[in-house]
Amino acid sequence: MNKLIVILLVLVAIKASALDTNTAKYFPLAVGNVYKYHYGASNGYQYDYKVRIVKDTIIGSKKYFIANQYFPGSIGQIIRMDSISGNIYSRQNSEYCSYSPFEVLVDSLRARKGDTTLVCTYYTPKHYCADTGFVSLLGNQVKRKVFHRYTMETSTSITYGLDFGIIFATYSDFWGIASESLQGCCINGVLYGDTILTDVKNITAEVPLNYLLSQNYPNPFNPRTAIRFSLPVVIFSSLKIFDITGNEVQTLVNERLQAGTYVTTFDGSGLNSGVYFYRLQTESYTETKRMILMK
Repeated sequence: MNKLIVILLVLVAIKASALDTNTAKYFPLAVGNVYKYHYGASNGYQYDYKVRIVKDTIIGSKKYFIANQYFPGSIGQIIRMDSISGNIYSRQNSEYCSYSPFEVLVDSLRARKGDTTLVCTYYTPKHYCADTGFVSLLGNQVKRKVFHRYTMETSTSITYGLDFGIIFATYSDFWGIASESLQGCCINGVLYGDTILTDVKNITAEVPLNYLLSQNYPNPFNPRTAIRFSLPVVIFSSLKIFDITGNEVQTLVNERLQAGTYVTTFDGSGLNSGVYFYRLQTESYTETKRMILMK
């Protein structure tokens, strides 16, 4: 009998190990992985943005991956996958769970359809796996898991694709009902879909008559905003963000661009609320505008 129990425990361990391997593929985390998403709101506001995993780090014996900005659904920038439970955790300094200091449970990717998880935060007290199955994505048939989250005020839906990560999200925000969908990605060195993963996008074939730096939209914003600018000639251009004291916060563009009208996005997820400035500069043109980050 003891031998039988040992054998059964071994088989369960082997099965669990296989599940862990498969579960982790629903959100493959590796330095260098990059995702291009399209954001669209019900009021017509839309833009593309890029999320790149820039590095990993060990905090309290746990390995986290750090992205340059939030993933869809605002799940955080510092995240990890627990290999035993299949849970995704987001690192944060406040409003975390007592059973997992400085972390908030994002989703439990080992969940089956109908499984529910309670989370000890006001914002997302209940998650559940709403659907599983397959979806057509970037020319591939991909296994998916859909998770819903309910709060006191709104709901969020996030879809994970096997071997891809987050492929779709819907939620309500300041600008109405919003959705974010995966347009292209590079996962573990393999390219899928739209591989033009630059941070600045030419939005028209017409050549402008003059330089122009438009007011960012939305403004105020939280956490992302789009900045549009026009170049009448081929020229090296820089677009930089500064705080109210004049310190450079981020460089959005720093390259030679063709004549045209461009749009890029700025993500202020890691910054405090306040006034910021963005400056477009070429060898013959400089203009600065003001914007407000309101969290």
